[in-house]
Amino acid sequence: MFPTHAQEIWITLLYCVLTWVAFSAAYYLADTLHRRKEAMIGGLIAFMAVSILMMLAGYASVFMGVGVLMSLIFQLCGILLSVMAVSRVVQMLPWPRTWLAGGLALFFYLIVSTLIGWCFFL
Repeated sequence: MFPTHAQEIWITLLYCVLTWVAFSAAYYLADTLHRRKEAMIGGLIAFMAVSILMMLAGYASVFMGVGVLMSLIFQLCGILLSVMAVSRVVQMLPWPRTWLAGGLALFFYLIVSTLIGWCFFL
């Protein structure tokens, strides 16, 4: 019913919104003070950093000729490090809470990626 490019735009927009919500939720749940505004700003900054990092990791994987597993490891490590860095800067969380935010963000990101992958098969 819809042209293919219109579906890709909506799926990309859905990915952006869900990833931002996932990162914001990870920051909100990791913060003992439950600061909503800082969590949303941190989620947006983390989403932008992760998006840029994913693009660079994709180019690096193609250039180096690595396999899918190595590319996946690059991306997951990049997500963890980006989320932890944003957590330390935006919310100034202690290290145990920073690790919790990173773990939650990875978990939520994998859920969002699974949902978006599932949308491609519909």
